[in-house]
Amino acid sequence: TALVPASAATAAPARPAASGDASGIPFFELEPSPNFEAWGPTEREPLRSIRRKVAHKMVTSMVVVPHVAHMDEADVTDLDAFRRRERARRADQPGGKLTFLAFVIKAAVAQLRRRPNLNASIDPDRGEIVYKKYYNIGFAADTPKGLIVPVVHDADRKSIIEVAADIERLASKARDGKLEIDEMRGGTFTVTNVGSLGGTGMIPTINYPEVAILGMGMAQDKPVVRDGRIVVRKILPLTLAFDHRMIDGADAARFMTALTQTLADPNALMLEC
Repeated sequence: TALVPASAATAAPARPAASGDASGIPFFELEPSPNFEAWGPTEREPLRSIRRKVAHKMVTSMVVVPHVAHMDEADVTDLDAFRRRERARRADQPGGKLTFLAFVIKAAVAQLRRRPNLNASIDPDRGEIVYKKYYNIGFAADTPKGLIVPVVHDADRKSIIEVAADIERLASKARDGKLEIDEMRGGTFTVTNVGSLGGTGMIPTINYPEVAILGMGMAQDKPVVRDGRIVVRKILPLTLAFDHRMIDGADAARFMTALTQTLADPNALMLEC
């Protein structure tokens, strides 16, 4: 990094690339940056490889894809009790951590199989919709170098424990910078979980060329009404961001309703998966 004092800055630094390159979209022209140093000291560092790739992909997604978000909540009280029992029983086994993410991935796959337009992509070169007959689920991993999306391949063919083991293994490799290229490719749908970091919800950016992404917030105890009485339940906030070219609001609502119902009933989840 380089510290640039305000007194040393008389003009804006030269732009290293054309504005189209900087935006990540060749046809999208950015206005020149202002001279930030005119108002005080600044610190600069290069936009390095991973951050540059993330920036390019996010801008591409937001420019190309008409994003719409559908929000809902899942009552995961019973699922949390089941999860905690299994964690205690499998503590020393691969996949034994059993976070909510593994259950959500398996529940999402069950619904993707019923709604193939959420497990698809648009091929603009051929003017076709590509319905994928495989279910490779990416999950966002926060690493020292930035956001990385490892992929759990063939999630439909794996048990919840196997998915949990894959999440643990891939997340560890991502943090250590040891992921193979193929472990980040081939995704058909992405789940991003910010629950451990706090917050009541989020609207994620679609991982283009996928057409939908599911965001998970923090599961918290909340007062809810059941049979006319106020009771405390564990509530998980969920947001589905989807490509409105491919997915109508009604489809998104049906997906989320079925997903939350599945997560609310561990027995149904076991049957679905």
